[in-house]
Amino acid sequence: MAGVAYRPPVGAAPTGSPGGGRKRSRLGVPAPESTLAVLGRLALMALAAAAIAVEHGFYERPLEIWLLRVCAGVLIVAHGGLTVWVGLRRVGRAELAASLALQLVFVAGLGLDLAGFPAGWRVVEAGVVLRLFAELWGAHLVLSHRLLRPEALLPVSFGVLILVGALLLKLPRAVPRDVPLDWVDALFTSTSAVCVTGLTVRNTATEFTEVGQMVILALIQLGGLGIIMFGSTLMLLLGRAMSLRENLSMSQMLADQPVHRLLGYGRFVLVATIALELVGAALLYPLWSEHEAAGAGRLWLSLFHSVSAFCNAGFDITGESLMGHRTSPLSLGVVVMLIVLGGLGFPVLENLVRVGRARLHRMRGRQGLPAGYSVADTRLTLHSRLVLATTLAVYLYGVAAILLGQLLQAGELGREGLTTGTALRSLADAHFMSVTSRTAGFNTLPMEHLAPSSVLVIMTLMIVGGSPGSTAGGAKTTTLAVLALSVVATMRRRPEAEAGGRAIADSIVRKAGTLGLCYFGLIVACTFVLSLFEPFRLEPVLFEVISAATTTGLSLGITPDLTPEGKLVIIGAMFLGRVGPLTLLTGLLFGRKHEHQYTLAHEGVALG
Repeated sequence: MAGVAYRPPVGAAPTGSPGGGRKRSRLGVPAPESTLAVLGRLALMALAAAAIAVEHGFYERPLEIWLLRVCAGVLIVAHGGLTVWVGLRRVGRAELAASLALQLVFVAGLGLDLAGFPAGWRVVEAGVVLRLFAELWGAHLVLSHRLLRPEALLPVSFGVLILVGALLLKLPRAVPRDVPLDWVDALFTSTSAVCVTGLTVRNTATEFTEVGQMVILALIQLGGLGIIMFGSTLMLLLGRAMSLRENLSMSQMLADQPVHRLLGYGRFVLVATIALELVGAALLYPLWSEHEAAGAGRLWLSLFHSVSAFCNAGFDITGESLMGHRTSPLSLGVVVMLIVLGGLGFPVLENLVRVGRARLHRMRGRQGLPAGYSVADTRLTLHSRLVLATTLAVYLYGVAAILLGQLLQAGELGREGLTTGTALRSLADAHFMSVTSRTAGFNTLPMEHLAPSSVLVIMTLMIVGGSPGSTAGGAKTTTLAVLALSVVATMRRRPEAEAGGRAIADSIVRKAGTLGLCYFGLIVACTFVLSLFEPFRLEPVLFEVISAATTTGLSLGITPDLTPEGKLVIIGAMFLGRVGPLTLLTGLLFGRKHEHQYTLAHEGVALG
């Protein structure tokens, strides 16, 4: 508008001016200080991790151990030097402190190793892995701000991670000497782990060594954290890329949070993930049988299954999933807790934490709110309420339908009659399968014992999946909720979908419909292609594709028998099912809008 000058908000420094503060990206978020510095630190940590991988990955090492450790040490020191150099030139206190802590870990671990304590170098290795996680998150933030098409970041980063994982699984010590792993199986296993699916063509317990299992666990953790970080960051940035009308609706619908909390939110996700997984491992530790503990060891069993359950991955190293714990309510209770917490989504978890802290603050008789809190933090957001309500409704539907199918069709009543033991066992099975079918992938009874109606119910549960900003896959609970609310609004002849005293914009309903239709198209296409290569009946093929596309990991037993072509189809389904919805949503939200100066005339279309 001519004659009107732009005035920045009060207290805001002009972007791009000398001393005017950090530049801002096109999404309105403070841009990272230095792309080259962050990527350089990531490269140094990745090379240090590669030296560690070479040390542990060969039966006959190509280089001496001392040389590999010297290389890793030099890279760690170079990482610290680069961090200090950047920190002296720019404000980077957090990065500087983390690098100095890593240097102290390196010195302490090296000292312990030289003193004759082999565990000292294990401390160094753990420090490198943790720092690598942090550098990956930093690189994610950099590229999400600097890429012209940020929606390309997720598939590219997951693709690179899958390839790196396949290379690590091809290391000789990742598998027993007499059980070689071909490239297709390595790529399949890596994709399944990174996409936290759980489908396996090799028995993780017997056909992978401890080194291979560690690689799989690292891929699960990186894949789970990666999808959480990307999905949660996307949700936090939604308000910056939408119109005012859409923003007012989405800020309630998707738990939109102040953008300046982005880094703090990332720290919350990382700390909460590690804390919950450690708590889960501690609770599982005394629950393993002596036979199970004699194989892999209680500590490794507990840690592996805790991470796998929280990330909704479904991998196990027992060789029989959780069927050995079918009659152990404590074990299944811990696993269910981890699955549910991992599937709710961190926006919901953080909202619950903040609401709980605010109410505890009031219960103690203190005036006002905790520091950094607003009035909005004293109540659940509409997003949280929709997620919790939909999760409960889908769970109850799964329990009732699976229980009915098992009692009437699986022959439970015919074999034993409706005894208390039969009813309780069937109820426990239905409870666990209802939870795990929404992308977790564990099972407590053989899949061939499921009734046909139970199989159908599990397919629908897999398609629904978990919630946004979580480790779970599927079309997501909020997609189901928005579509259901739009149907209710149409039947009530309301102009917009409504929930919790708020209207949901039509654009959100259209995006939910787009995601749902794309999931349907992916499942149909992959089922058609897979049926061309495999001799199996339609039911197990369809089940396999839905399990892969929703990253669930359940199978009717055909996964190990797939042809190489069939495995590649399932790899594509897992990858597209994991990264496709978020990539599509990012493109819909941040893609360039095609504005027209005209509207077309309306014409009716017959329905029904």
